[in-house]
Amino acid sequence: MKKIDVTAVIEKLKMRQSIGRPNTKGYTAKADYEFIKPVYNEPIVIKKDKGRIYAAAGIPKRYYDMSFTWLKQNGTFPKENQGAYRIVNDYRQNLEQNLSIGKGLILRGPAGTGKTSLGVCLLKEALEIGKGCLMISMPNLLDNMLTLSKGDSVAFMSYEQKLRNIPLLLLDDFGAEYSKSEWVAAKVESIIIDRYNRMRPIILTTNYSDNWTKENYSQRIYDRLRGEYKEAVFMGGSHR
Repeated sequence: MKKIDVTAVIEKLKMRQSIGRPNTKGYTAKADYEFIKPVYNEPIVIKKDKGRIYAAAGIPKRYYDMSFTWLKQNGTFPKENQGAYRIVNDYRQNLEQNLSIGKGLILRGPAGTGKTSLGVCLLKEALEIGKGCLMISMPNLLDNMLTLSKGDSVAFMSYEQKLRNIPLLLLDDFGAEYSKSEWVAAKVESIIIDRYNRMRPIILTTNYSDNWTKENYSQRIYDRLRGEYKEAVFMGGSHR
């Protein structure tokens, strides 16, 4: 092993400290090294692939550019729906708290009144704050559950558990599945009740009235939707 001359190292350090200053012999020590300007590579900017994020959340491509800013600039807001918009905005302003306490939202009214667009905007803002989200239309839910139930049981269970566990679920066109399959309707009821008990909220859009929901779903479902969910009721004709 090479021996280190400690005294020489110390003297060298002292010499470096005296660079630029007169020493005892009246001259300035000469630097035995040069300053090197550091060169940095261009910073790496990691961009989120929002298209992939939206696709994973089940948001249709038609709504990729949808946002509250876009709606404000391009949307139509009839006066008769101002109360409904205030409810949606209040839910938005307290989104993180609503999600934490399991408070959901019902968007009810005729087709074409902007319910799905508003639901998607809320879903996107939940994604922005790091919440796992899933959007699915009830007709697609019907098809998926019936198809998976006839195949691999593991795949079916995995799909059902995702519906039960995802932090925020957007069920679009609620009620469209009801008359097509009693088994799926029963599954939907089970999922809603399970999410209610575990404080996992749902944003629900529907064309059907409150009375229709009460008549066609169990009292347990009706009580939970009415008791723990805010409701924005839209009126008028289609804006499309």
